[in-house]
Amino acid sequence: MARQRLVEQPEFDITLNPKTKTVLIRKMEMQDPEFYDIISDQAENTRNDFLTKALKIGAIALKDITITQKVDYIKAEFQKLYVELDDALHQELGKEGMQGELEKIFGDAGKLQQCLDNVFGKNGKLVRDILDMNNKTSPIGQLRETIESYFVGKDSQVYGMLDPHAKNSPMCCLRDDLMEKLEKIETKVTEQIAKKEIIEKTPQKGFIFEDTLDQFLIIITKPFSDSIERVSKETGALGSKKGDFVISINDVMTEGRPASIVIEAKAGEKISLTQKGLKGELDDAIKNRQANFAIAVTETITDAAGCYRELEKDKIICAYGDNGLPLEVAYRVARARVLLNMHRESKKEIDTGRIRAIIDRISNDLKTIQGVKTKLTSITNTSDNIRTDISQLETSIRESLNEIQEIIRPKETP
Repeated sequence: MARQRLVEQPEFDITLNPKTKTVLIRKMEMQDPEFYDIISDQAENTRNDFLTKALKIGAIALKDITITQKVDYIKAEFQKLYVELDDALHQELGKEGMQGELEKIFGDAGKLQQCLDNVFGKNGKLVRDILDMNNKTSPIGQLRETIESYFVGKDSQVYGMLDPHAKNSPMCCLRDDLMEKLEKIETKVTEQIAKKEIIEKTPQKGFIFEDTLDQFLIIITKPFSDSIERVSKETGALGSKKGDFVISINDVMTEGRPASIVIEAKAGEKISLTQKGLKGELDDAIKNRQANFAIAVTETITDAAGCYRELEKDKIICAYGDNGLPLEVAYRVARARVLLNMHRESKKEIDTGRIRAIIDRISNDLKTIQGVKTKLTSITNTSDNIRTDISQLETSIRESLNEIQEIIRPKETP
């Protein structure tokens, strides 16, 4: 521990006022790192009160130490005196001498010992007035009261610091800070929920679904080099905006004639297959975008159309689903039908019956997949065999689609 020292220059002055019982200390300066750290840790508005208490407690402690030293010193001196007197009396008065009289005064139960006990003993006046912790007027009692004011009871300073409801307490500040952050989180969550509800009720949801379709159509049309145009905000031949995407078919079998498929996106809407419903919309979309075939894509599977359904010979309704496979099937089937219709008068013989059988097989596989997935939602522990079956069926569908493409593609003449 670093030893404290008083700076010698300038010397500090102590003035005592006996009338008001006050002590005035001027020009006092302490150069002690440990003492500096203790004072600097205190809040600026509490340093004077803390320093006053520290001086008082320190003075009382030093006083107690001085009194104890004096008591020990007095006892030692009296014991020494006792021994010296006993030796002198033995020398002067013989072996017995004044032993009895001296014992009455200086012995363990002598009058001197009784006087000392009355003042300095366990129940002595000094102990009661100065060292009794239960005596609030004693220095030790006052020290105890000071300590308890910091740590004991609801009125203590430490309790106040830990009370989350006490104004300006550290815990109250922490509580307010946490509540503020929680309120911000609550506000953010509420905004997101409200934003989602607005999207559900406005055309914005349709635009988000169109963004998803746009990216997926690019992927499935890339192997055929077909071009995609997003036209949901553009007016068509009928003066309406029916038809959200137009896929222009790029194939030698078109012989330079325009061939296209129109895609109508339906996000979160109820499907009606009447002439005034979705069927009529698809007819209008074909005319409005001057297309050969129309596909309606729903965001989720509907009761009216399921995951895949053909209407007449130039319309398909399908669901996007969780991986877009029904839409991929619809696109490739529609593409094959357009190319077949454009070459119906050609001399090339095409096995349309086989193509029809393959399309029926694909449609059945899609329904099987949907049935298996529906069962999966009610099964707690999904088996690997079921997942394998689904993967194999999806592979089979894509192989069937490639088979159709091979049938309708003209063979190269040797």
